[in-house]
Amino acid sequence: MLAATLAISTMTSWVLLVGATPGTGGASVTQRPAETADPAADGPDWQGARTADYCVEGGQSLAMTLFAPSAATHPLPAILEVHGGGWEKGSRLLDLSQSGTADDLVRAGFVVASIDYRLAPENPWPDQIIDVKCAVRYLRSHAASLGIDADRIGAMGSSAGGQLVGLLGTTGTSPQWDVGPYVDVSSRVAAVVDEFGPSDLTATDWPSYTAGIIRQVFGAAPDTADPVLTTASPLTHASAGDPPFLIVQGTADQVVPVSQSEHFADRLRSLGVPAELVLVDRGRHGLGTPGEVPSTTTVSSMITAFFERELAG
Repeated sequence: MLAATLAISTMTSWVLLVGATPGTGGASVTQRPAETADPAADGPDWQGARTADYCVEGGQSLAMTLFAPSAATHPLPAILEVHGGGWEKGSRLLDLSQSGTADDLVRAGFVVASIDYRLAPENPWPDQIIDVKCAVRYLRSHAASLGIDADRIGAMGSSAGGQLVGLLGTTGTSPQWDVGPYVDVSSRVAAVVDEFGPSDLTATDWPSYTAGIIRQVFGAAPDTADPVLTTASPLTHASAGDPPFLIVQGTADQVVPVSQSEHFADRLRSLGVPAELVLVDRGRHGLGTPGEVPSTTTVSSMITAFFERELAG
């Protein structure tokens, strides 16, 4: 699993490259600092991971770690993975280390690219979506050297990451937030998996804990029609022609109300956008609740099947 190939130190981030050891049937492990990885030296057979800076924004180098099946003979579809953490916490390596879905996707023949992005409140909104869009443009601009198909790029994210990939899906034809490098390249994605992400920041039923985060990150109370919140809501931008969505939400989510996913799915469907809503019975925020149905293993399989269907070559 990818979780077994990533080690996260309190001093530095490390990437483990895992490959077969000839004649032993086992695995050889090479460890090196992720921030010193040389992507050009790792391809085309990555045997695990390669890391590169995908953008430099606000003086910060933003890292992307990619996993891919080894020895691919043709361009592969790619999935951009966007971590959650209330727009204020989280990292690409932590997300990968906990992601069984990423492992399933690599085994199914996808490249998975997990990114860091600038975090609030040090970096105010909309820095987060600017970075995520830059990551898509980086993948598309470097498709040939990365071994990916520029026309088959999907995105998945959870919680705050779900909101960010929701915006990727609903603003793909808009130049809004497409600033920085590779601006002549589209940030549109071909399929989106949104796991319990906020879709309407102006809603009135936010728990007090989440309302406080929204106020801190976006500078406005979530029960108002503030233009910043309206513009940052994927629901606002939904339109005919948006890519297919798979939306996953726990019915017992204590952080993001289940109505966020229900209303978003309804809005997309009303516009003729393919949108599948999976409600996880008894699932709390983050899923993985004992006794929830479907299980996280089943949800992971559903996500992989969704991308296989929508990004089939």
